[in-house]
Amino acid sequence: MAGLGSQYITIDNIPLPETASFDIDVKVIEDVFQTEAGTDVAIVTRYGKHTINLAWEGATATFKEQAEVFCSQASVTVTFESSTWICRARDLKEKLVRYSNRYSGSKGLWDISFTLEEM
Repeated sequence: MAGLGSQYITIDNIPLPETASFDIDVKVIEDVFQTEAGTDVAIVTRYGKHTINLAWEGATATFKEQAEVFCSQASVTVTFESSTWICRARDLKEKLVRYSNRYSGSKGLWDISFTLEEM
């Protein structure tokens, strides 16, 4: 699903540039325990909790700073296609692309990834 970020995903009404990696995981949050009779009982807390993993290759230093802002906030509003969720942006990973900062006036290019977890 690479490239979907260029058209479909926004965070706090800021359209994100094209992604190198884009993955959505939908989970059921439940507690499962066993009764005295040995029967398994599941209590479903929530259906359809979304986790979105995003990554960019060679992003600019400006986008790196924006990703740091997303991950430092308590929550962000994420819009994907016609759905909107309140999420936490976490697990920010930044890596300078080798030799990309050697050019005069360049802050380099960055490989950036983070996870959006629906609240």
